[in-house]
Amino acid sequence: YLRIFPGTEAEYDRRHAEIWPELVEEIRESGIHNFSGFRRGTDVWYYAECEPDAATAFGVHGPKPANQRWNRYFRDVIAQITTDSGELIRLDEVFYTNEGPKLDGPMTRGFLTLVIDPERSDEYEALHANPWPDMIEAIAKAGFRNYSGFRRGAQVVYYGEYHPDMATVFG
Repeated sequence: YLRIFPGTEAEYDRRHAEIWPELVEEIRESGIHNFSGFRRGTDVWYYAECEPDAATAFGVHGPKPANQRWNRYFRDVIAQITTDSGELIRLDEVFYTNEGPKLDGPMTRGFLTLVIDPERSDEYEALHANPWPDMIEAIAKAGFRNYSGFRRGAQVVYYGEYHPDMATVFG
């Protein structure tokens, strides 16, 4: 997660319109793949699959030359990308499902966000730690694949690959 300065939304999008080829190569070499970014207003969330894990992959990626140039390129756009202690702002995965057969054809990646009642966070965690089998089956039948939920405090985000698109899956 990161936050950009108000008024820089168009510039942020323009700079991301073309990712430098050498940066793409460094991302792959670092063990990061299926990397997507989603922006709503000044809030930006990223989804990535990392080998062997996110901390290792981003630790390898951080000092690479193209990544360092990219970070300098965005210095005037990004308002916050780390916690007060200097760590990247991460959300913890609370569930993952990729049930159902592999689906070919069109697919849309999507990101949903919501805020839960902080007083009910334990209930939220319990429900997502042991999802109901019929719910998982319904999610698969609807066309969700690679579906994950992440939480940081009251902020919850869901990433998914929707077959053939989000409108059909949620329709």
